[in-house]
Amino acid sequence: MATQYTDLELALNTLVTNFHSASPTNADTLTAQEFQSMISKELPTMVKTAGDQEGLNKLLTELNVEEGKGVAFKDFWQLVDSLATAQFGLLSKEKQVKCVKCSLM
Repeated sequence: MATQYTDLELALNTLVTNFHSASPTNADTLTAQEFQSMISKELPTMVKTAGDQEGLNKLLTELNVEEGKGVAFKDFWQLVDSLATAQFGLLSKEKQVKCVKCSLM
């Protein structure tokens, strides 16, 4: 009998899988261009500023990714945390909860 995973378990697996899939070599870190491509493809309505170089540079700075360094999963997770916190605020109508690490809708 196949294991039945919950929606949350599947969501976590999707985050990890998408991060690794963004690198053609399944590396532990992404280049800035790989990260930008993944964010533009997977989060186009939640992170609108990553589409251009200036917006990407600002996002990487906010995530404390040093210029020329790869984007680690922990950096991506910091973005996910910020987006999830903002989404929680939107859904619970607590408008004072704001995404401080990204530009949302």
